[in-house]
Parts: sequence; structure tokens; C-alpha cells
Amino acid sequence: MSRNKLSEPQKVQKIVKALENEIQGPLYLNDTENRVGEIIVSRRGFGSELGSPDAVIWVELNLRVLGISVSVRTPILVEAEDAGINAAKEDIRKFFERDDLEIPMIVVGRTGALSKKGIDKATARINVPIHQIGLHKVIDD
Repeated sequence: MSRNKLSEPQKVQKIVKALENEIQGPLYLNDTENRVGEIIVSRRGFGSELGSPDAVIWVELNLRVLGISVSVRTPILVEAEDAGINAAKEDIRKFFERDDLEIPMIVVGRTGALSKKGIDKATARINVPIHQIGLHKVIDD
């Protein structure tokens, strides 16, 4: 079956498989002994159901900063969209309405201050640089 005759779910499945083969796996800092995170490819829709977006590449980092364990999980959104960038923008909006992102913060207080943990909510302006490529760059016939 040529790539032009694939259904949307078939395209997404092939794109996810290509991503898994290309980038999924552990992240290391300077050497192969110091693992600091992982790249995980996650399909959003299942079967014939499509996701919004169709897949997310999660870049997960786990670091020790000033003696504190800090984790951050950053998404790279992937959308199979024959109509191009403008049609994919709705998926960006849906993703950020549905998914919470956590950005760690470390507060260095006065000497002798007690250690505390907490979570605060913030509203952020997010720029999403969008890159469009042809399906032929991802899927071999």
C-alpha cells in the first residue's frame, strides 16, 4: 500500500514507529554512566481514533540541582495532517487545554530556613514553533 493510500490511523502508526526507531530511549549526561532522563514516544489516539495531537514525544529530564531532585517533562507535538499547519493548530489548543505541564522551581531562602515543597498554578504564554515536512521523509513505501 503506498503512503498516499494510507488511512490517517495507518499514517499515525507508521509515524509513531519511525519516531520510536529514531529517538526513543535513555538520555545520558557526558557519559554512558550518568543517565539523566529519557525520550518516550506516546501515541494519543488508538485504533481508528486519532489523538489531538496524534503523538507526543516526551523529553524527560531528571537532575540533581543544589541537592534537590528536579524533574521536567517537555512535549514535542506530532500531528499527521494532510491539510498542513493551519489545520493542525486546533490540536495545539486541545493539547494545552487538556494536559498540565510542570516546570520546576527552586527557591533558595535565608540561612536556616525550613525545607518546604509546594505546587502553584501559573498561566503562561507559550510559543510553539511549527515545522512541516512531507510524509515521504518519514514513511518509506
